[in-house]
Amino acid sequence: MTSQLNRNLLSARRLGIDAQSGRTLFADLSLSLAARDRVALVGRNGVGKSALLEVLAGLAPPQRGSIQCHGRRVLVPQLLPSSTSTRSPGERRRQQLRAAFDAAPELLLLDEPSHDLDDDNLEWLLRRLADWPGALVIVSHDPRLLPAFCEFFVAAESGCRHFSGSFEQLVASLQLERDEGEQRYVRTLQRLHDDEQHNATLRRRRQRKKNLGRLHELKRCPSRAVLNAKRSYKQVSQGKRAVLQAARIGAAREWTRATRRALSVELPLRLASPELPAEAETAIATLQRASLRAGDRTLFEDLSLQLRRQRMAVIGPNGSGKTSLLEILVGERRPSEGRAICDPSRIGYIAQDASNFRRDESLLECLAPGAEAVALDALAVVLRAHEFPFALAERSLRSLSPGERLRAALIELWQRRPIPELLVLDEPTDHLDLLGAAALSTVLRRWPGGLVVASHSRSLLVAIGVDGYLDLGRSGLRSDEGDESSAKAVRFGDTGTAC
Repeated sequence: MTSQLNRNLLSARRLGIDAQSGRTLFADLSLSLAARDRVALVGRNGVGKSALLEVLAGLAPPQRGSIQCHGRRVLVPQLLPSSTSTRSPGERRRQQLRAAFDAAPELLLLDEPSHDLDDDNLEWLLRRLADWPGALVIVSHDPRLLPAFCEFFVAAESGCRHFSGSFEQLVASLQLERDEGEQRYVRTLQRLHDDEQHNATLRRRRQRKKNLGRLHELKRCPSRAVLNAKRSYKQVSQGKRAVLQAARIGAAREWTRATRRALSVELPLRLASPELPAEAETAIATLQRASLRAGDRTLFEDLSLQLRRQRMAVIGPNGSGKTSLLEILVGERRPSEGRAICDPSRIGYIAQDASNFRRDESLLECLAPGAEAVALDALAVVLRAHEFPFALAERSLRSLSPGERLRAALIELWQRRPIPELLVLDEPTDHLDLLGAAALSTVLRRWPGGLVVASHSRSLLVAIGVDGYLDLGRSGLRSDEGDESSAKAVRFGDTGTAC
C-alpha cells in the first residue's frame, strides 16, 4: 500500500487487536501508508474494521505490536454522537465530514462516511474525496463509493491482504475466493465423512474377527497366559492405530471448523416465511392530516395515510423528515398537528443502526428471560436455523456492531408472538456488507406482511418490491411506475386507502 513517491506517513508492525470478548480480530498485521495513499478497507461485518481504524487513528492502543504516525490524524466514526439537534442524521454526518476535511490532517480516516447521506450529499462527498490531497483510509460497504478507489485492504477471519485493482475486479476476486473456499470446504467434509465411514467398517470387521478369534482360541485350549499376551498385544496395537486415526480425523474436523468460520455467512432468517394471522379489518397505522415541524422548518404537512399490509418506501433528501415520519407511524412521536393512530402490537420497528435494540440484555435473554436448560436447547435450535452465532447471542445487544444488532433485531421480531404484521425499517442496509445487504433484500422480498422502509438505497427498494414511494422531498406519493399523486389521498392497490 505504500507509494514509492512519498515517505511513509504511518507504519504499523505486527499489530494484534482483540475484541472485547478476547477473540483475536487481527494477528501479526503489518502495513504502511505514504503521504498520498488512498485505501478502502473492506470486509464482512464483525471482522474488526472499525477497531482497526480506531487503532490507526491513535484512539485505541493495540494489544500487541506498535504503530507510528508522522502527522496529524482525524477519524470520523461510524456512529454519530448523541445530539439534541433537530438536524437529521444525514445533515449531522455531513457536518462532521466537513469539519474533518476543513481540519486538513495529513491522514483522514472515515468509517462508513456515506451512511445517512442522500444522493446530493453523496455527490458532495465524492467531490471532496477526489480533491483530497492527503492520505486517506476509508471503511465502506457502499457500492456507490468504492468504485472511486483502486487500492483495497481486505479484512477477513482468515487473514488480511492488500488488493490492487478496480472495485469490479475486487468483487470478482472475492466471489471467486468465496466459491473456491466453499468447494474446498465441501470436499473436505465429504472426505471426512468417507474416512469415518471407512473407519466404522474397519471397526466392525475387527470386532467380528476378534469374536471369531476368541472362539478358535477356546477350541485350541491354550493357556490363560498365552491368551492374555495375545490380547494385550492386540489392544496395544489397536489402541495406537485408534489414536492416530482420531488425531487425523480431529485435525480434519478442526480444519473444517476454521474454514467454516472463514467462509462468507449470509444474513440469517432462512426459515420459511412466517405465518401471519388473518388480516384484521382495522388499519395498523393511520395518519389523519398530520403535520410535523422542527424548529422553524416544516418537514411535512396535511399528510393522511392508512396502512395495513402494503409495502411502502419513504424517500427524500436529508432533513426531509423520513425518520420522524416513521417514529410517528409506530407511536414513538406525535405530529405537530393532526392525528396519528397505531397498534404497536402489530408493528415491528427497527430504527437506524438498530438503536432501539441497543440494550444491556443479550438476544438469548430477550427471547426467553430466565430460560432453563431445556428452553435454552430450543433457543439454540432457533439460532442455528438463523445462522446466528451462539457466542453473539450471549453478548449484550449494546456490545454488538450495528450490523450484528440488526440481525439480532430481525430474529427477535421473527420470534415475537403475535408476529408483527407490519415491519417498519429505517435505513436497514446501513452497516451491512455487500453480501448482508443482498441477503436482507431476499428476506424482505419474501416477507408476507406489510413493509415501510426508509432508505437512500434505490437498489434495495427495487429488489424488495414496493407498492408506492412516499417522497417527502416532493410532498407526494408515487406508485412504483413513478406517477405522482396527492399526499392527502393515497391508494395502495386494493389493500389500503387514505383517510
